[in-house]
Amino acid sequence: MDDLSERLFAHFVGGRWRVPFGTGRMAVTRADGLRAGSVVLAEAQDFARAQSALRGADDAARARLAARLAPYGMRDAILSAQPAPAPLILCGGAADGHALGTALGGGLGHGLIWCPPPDAALPATEIARQVQEADLPPGCFALLHAFTPQTAPLIRATGLARARSD
Repeated sequence: MDDLSERLFAHFVGGRWRVPFGTGRMAVTRADGLRAGSVVLAEAQDFARAQSALRGADDAARARLAARLAPYGMRDAILSAQPAPAPLILCGGAADGHALGTALGGGLGHGLIWCPPPDAALPATEIARQVQEADLPPGCFALLHAFTPQTAPLIRATGLARARSD
């Protein structure tokens, strides 16, 4: 997928962009307040697919991701993060690059599902594109749109430990 608007209608799971099972949508706005499109909200099947695809990544993969995300100010946070003891689900945006880098770096060892809020959909989609370009093992990172009141019960139902990025 070359077009950002196409990626907003997809979830990143198992190392590639996938068509969501759900059809519910939520508007996405740019930093200047203009509408950038919408995201398709994840449903229970999307969470199940992402959770079943979770796999860990090694330190070499983490270093590749740190290099890809260096322009976003996350390199040191990714490399210095303490590994999480189990897969994580990350709920939060990308406003604090250091906190996000720490969550990404810590979660890659066992796998991480990121559910950013709709207002972080654009930077989150770009970060997922960088994950894809870093050639990480499929399943160590998933992006599901979005952390909303509608998806909160589904996030809790995963049973995964939660991390916050902001």
